[in-house]
Amino acid sequence: MFAVNPPPLPLNDLLAALLALLPAKEHARFDEAVSGLHHTNYRLWRAEDGVRVEASDPVRVADGKRVIDQLNMDRVRYAERLDEVIGAGCPVVPATTAPMHTEPLSSVVDRLSVTVLRLHHTRLAADEDPGVQPRVARVQVQIHDLREALGSLAEDVVAGRRRLPDGARFKLYGTAVRADARPFPSHNLPPVIALGGLSECGKSTSGIFLNRDQNAARFKIGFLLSQAAARHGLADPYALSPTRQAELLLDELNRFADDHVDVDLITIESVHRAESITALKSLMGERLRVVYVDVPLAVRLTRSGGTRRALEEKDQVKTDRGADRIPADEVLDNSGSVIRLHGGLRRLASPPSTARIKTVPPEELRLPTAVREATSRLVESLSALPNEQCLVALTGSAANGGWEEGWSDVDLLIITGSEHSELVMRAVSEYRSSLLACGGIHLGATVLPVSEAQVRRLPNRVLAALVILQEGTPALLASPGLRLPVVSRREVERGTPAALADAVATTRRLRHDPGRGRVRPLYKHLVLLCRLLLREQSVWVNGNDDVVPEAVRLLPGLGPLDLPPLNEVIAAHREGTDQARVLGAVETAVDRLLTWHERQCAA
Repeated sequence: MFAVNPPPLPLNDLLAALLALLPAKEHARFDEAVSGLHHTNYRLWRAEDGVRVEASDPVRVADGKRVIDQLNMDRVRYAERLDEVIGAGCPVVPATTAPMHTEPLSSVVDRLSVTVLRLHHTRLAADEDPGVQPRVARVQVQIHDLREALGSLAEDVVAGRRRLPDGARFKLYGTAVRADARPFPSHNLPPVIALGGLSECGKSTSGIFLNRDQNAARFKIGFLLSQAAARHGLADPYALSPTRQAELLLDELNRFADDHVDVDLITIESVHRAESITALKSLMGERLRVVYVDVPLAVRLTRSGGTRRALEEKDQVKTDRGADRIPADEVLDNSGSVIRLHGGLRRLASPPSTARIKTVPPEELRLPTAVREATSRLVESLSALPNEQCLVALTGSAANGGWEEGWSDVDLLIITGSEHSELVMRAVSEYRSSLLACGGIHLGATVLPVSEAQVRRLPNRVLAALVILQEGTPALLASPGLRLPVVSRREVERGTPAALADAVATTRRLRHDPGRGRVRPLYKHLVLLCRLLLREQSVWVNGNDDVVPEAVRLLPGLGPLDLPPLNEVIAAHREGTDQARVLGAVETAVDRLLTWHERQCAA
């Protein structure tokens, strides 16, 4: 029975002096490379044994050969990565002052790994065949000698007594395989953003953000090439021509897209080879956007926490591959704040476009005459702004025809340039005063700069309002040059759980605050909770009348909420009619909904 993991390969004690030259972040890369190399050797040993066991089955032998080629390719990649990390920390030694060692340090580590595995398997064999036992001691001696030689080599390198050669393997076998035809992007392939740049520029940070914020599928370009190589039985995809690499990359992207048709965005990171990404761009066209993440050396050095020389060594590896020459469609400046980076990434993921929003004159709204007139004056004043980036819209009952006298508020959304903030504030203030004069109508105004809207830095409720506007609900004013992101229902639904958590917390505060837990706020928050609970399961109800019945019908186990008719709730709010009974019924319904929500979370 094989163990899941190989026997340990401790190296830190042998290479302590060399590791001390590396910044903390590089220690993790060193450990990853060593662990990857050792685990790959362990899997390679088992794969080779498997081929020998199945030697009479040509199909299994062929499959085993492909696995072995893939593992050999991984072995080379981990070894080269190990040499890159070590090379970044090695002292600079003039060529004439120290002799060159015969092999890179990774080759010694590789041989030590194989010998440790040999000891492991020799011991297993000795348990079955006592005649093998004498070999155990001899392999142990080999391990001792290799460890001593490795430690001595590391000390000599640190002291400048020996230099290490270039560790690149330049594997060539398997490169003659050709594609049968030039691939084309699958019709299921979504937009792809390829992230390139030098060390510590923020490529991975950008990929992680797009994965979390935009639900993008995230890949490393090396992973895609490795998968393609394994699929085609290639030993080293990096030895292929740039065109062939691009064909393999597109084939992998197509396969993933065809199997995951719900993915709307893909990112690929570590784009360093200019020729291959140029070839991929020629295959994919506008479906691929190549982004170069640009950060000055001084800023990258501060973020890395390491030495300038180590960073420049890593940069040199990337520039040798053409990282500074990739055909960028966009250059993303990441020298500033995280907010700025996130905004730039959101623009890349979904560039703002000219808004296609219907408008309706305020006179056509189903509102009281005085409210329509006040709204007309607001729109007239904002229409005079010398800015083509302006959106004015009513949301909620004022827009959907559900207005109730003495009950409804006016919810206003304005998006415009910040240069007109004083004029907008004055217009909104006058509008608020006019509404208060119309029987004390409350105005809830949300005024946002267009720059924040274009990068989606918006509350979930505003994103939901934009979805409804973009789906056909008319606004009051939408300038012809207004550019906004196209917001999808799916994006709003992804943010709904957080909005629901805030609404639940607010409802609990209202319920337990005798001064605030009155009929109107409790009832409105009950409706809001039902709306969000439905939206979380992709059910959108825009009017107020259907929200609670739909929640009772669709939320399993909730049961009837037994709310009084809305006219009775309004009468209790306005005139105090039967207030105790109505308030008690609303409180009972709120408690039932909160208890139901708590049970669902506990489940």
